[in-house]
Amino acid sequence: MISIIIPVFNGAKYLDECLSSIFGENIEIIIVNDASTDNSEQIAKKYTDKVINIEHSGPVIARNVGIKNATGDYLMFMDADDILKKDAITILINNISDFDGIIGRRSDFVSPDCKDIVVETKTSSHGVIAGCAMFKKSTFETVGLFDEDLLCGDGYEWLLRAKKHGLKIKEIDDVLCMRRIHESNMGRTMGMREKSDYVKIIKKHFVGE
Repeated sequence: MISIIIPVFNGAKYLDECLSSIFGENIEIIIVNDASTDNSEQIAKKYTDKVINIEHSGPVIARNVGIKNATGDYLMFMDADDILKKDAITILINNISDFDGIIGRRSDFVSPDCKDIVVETKTSSHGVIAGCAMFKKSTFETVGLFDEDLLCGDGYEWLLRAKKHGLKIKEIDDVLCMRRIHESNMGRTMGMREKSDYVKIIKKHFVGE
């Protein structure tokens, strides 16, 4: 089974489109509702009976809650405003057998309801976890959970630890997920915190080596 973990905080605007983009067999969708005050919970329950409500704690803690409640042998992570490519799960499961994890790429798109946003959209380099990666659940027993001291960059930090543990992670060039650009993206609203978290990661993993 594949467990897909999706933290949600007031994500009702795009959650339906996100969840309807998930195709595949033997899939467990886990929604961790991070104290949403909109109708995110009601939308989530149309797609899965595994909706976990927590006190507002942020996406990193929500992902870790999802991991602890996952029953699948393989884990994926999505953001509640992104769209999975139709063949993404098939591509990932077909590549993972001899590896601990598979990482593809994701591509940006400006949300159709945000026509005033002008940004340079791009295809990600490898290293982004949300929507374009799959890992064996056992890897989190080896590496540990996401670092809850971070708000941004937790996926990148986890990958650095995974590589230090010698995990076999394969990178593929397939675009597996579409990242929605809109007014409330964390990268747009939490710019200073993002920079400070990446400084923490650099100090933790690179300074003094």
